[in-house]
Amino acid sequence: MIHVQNVHKTYQTRHGKSHVLNDVSFDLRKGEKLGILGRNGAGKSTLVRLVSGAEQPTSGLVERSMSVSWPLAFGGAFQADLTGKDNVRFISRIYRQDFEQNLAFVEDFAELGPYLLEPVRSYSSGMRARLAFAISMIIEFDCFLIDEVSAVGDARFHEKCNYELFTKRADRAMVMISHDATYVRDHCNRFGILHDGKLGLYDDFDVAYSEYAKLISVSTTAYATSKFVANRSSPMEVQYQAALADEQFMFHVRRGDWAMEKSAWSEAEDEYSAALKLHPYERTYWSQHGHAARAQGKYTLAEISYRNSCALGYPLPEISPFIKDAMAHQSVTELEYPIMSYNKGVLSTQPPVSNDVLIFAKAFWGQLDVTDLELLDLIRNSPTLDSLAERMLVDEKCIWRPGGAPSALEQMSRAITGDDLSWIRTFCQLGGAGLKFANTADLIERFQSQQDLFAVTIKENWFSEWSNTSSTLSEFTAAYSDLKHELSNVYP
Repeated sequence: MIHVQNVHKTYQTRHGKSHVLNDVSFDLRKGEKLGILGRNGAGKSTLVRLVSGAEQPTSGLVERSMSVSWPLAFGGAFQADLTGKDNVRFISRIYRQDFEQNLAFVEDFAELGPYLLEPVRSYSSGMRARLAFAISMIIEFDCFLIDEVSAVGDARFHEKCNYELFTKRADRAMVMISHDATYVRDHCNRFGILHDGKLGLYDDFDVAYSEYAKLISVSTTAYATSKFVANRSSPMEVQYQAALADEQFMFHVRRGDWAMEKSAWSEAEDEYSAALKLHPYERTYWSQHGHAARAQGKYTLAEISYRNSCALGYPLPEISPFIKDAMAHQSVTELEYPIMSYNKGVLSTQPPVSNDVLIFAKAFWGQLDVTDLELLDLIRNSPTLDSLAERMLVDEKCIWRPGGAPSALEQMSRAITGDDLSWIRTFCQLGGAGLKFANTADLIERFQSQQDLFAVTIKENWFSEWSNTSSTLSEFTAAYSDLKHELSNVYP
């Protein structure tokens, strides 16, 4: 058994003492598998090091009556100047294992080939991880410590690791740390939440994960990059990386994935919607959202999601059959409404997604909501962002349009309100792409009304590289005889 009692861990930093663990206690018996969730910096890896004996607690007790591994896939203990083979020899001697037998296993499992005879310092991080995991398996520990081992290797190697660890050694105790909550759920029978130095223990994963959700304070504020961009590839990559690092985003997509496993389509749709509201330009989960909607017979919503996925760069051959099926259920074909996929051209020539429609609706129409039918019609009939903006500007609902509904100048004088004004930043990125601004934070403060937004757009010549949009805006400008006076007052 592993007995952890009243453990505290404090580090001395330049800014004073950092209290990482505060009165942590638990027991782990043979066969029990404890999965620990927590935010980055919560102290999960510190706890693993204390359990392994690599570090000592500041106070408290850690007792071990069974053998404990080092963190799996950890290669920090390797002698970098030795070859992989010599490191196997070294570990085998320390644990009094048969070297030849261990070497044969490592050669087969790690698949390093001739690199096993090269110094470890020449290995890539992935090769080090493969060697470390293989060496971990040659020692039959009673308890294995697993710190993000799910990141080791490709899918096939990952499957090999799971078989060795969770099937062949199913009777062993384990302490598992991972950002992949699905991995923890599938392989553990006890669960812990580490937060503010305290460890809460649970026997039921759903209860534990619900508590974890409260602690990470799930929000619905959309993410936006801070700089103007000339094309969509950069923000897409930023959104992808930011989404994967966002615990709130991952919380929702995991719950969506679990709902999909149970064929709980409505629940899955809701979770993916919540995630994509946070990161609307993250392409991967738009397809999942489409699958959940399609399974419920929501073919309009499914087509929107699939088109978003393609427009943001998801491979068209993988999505095309699903879009065509959704369109067939609406009695239309690809010939009528071609499927537009991401291109590497300038921003104005790239296909729009639903969030672009919503942003333009707030800016041009002054409305927060757009129906799914309206949204799909705009995406289907607007092959580029330029054509989308033009289409929405000339629509009778446009409050920028002279004579627009119901009274353009009256509507434009309304204050911009709402808890989430991040859409203004995205609008700035769309219209002001290529302009020399350091960021959009100070610009957002200038926009107190729709008139401010219109005035800045005109005076700064936004959308100047969008031929159709700039032409339409020029017509609007000419129609307002007192525009110059208004501009001088609104944006001096």
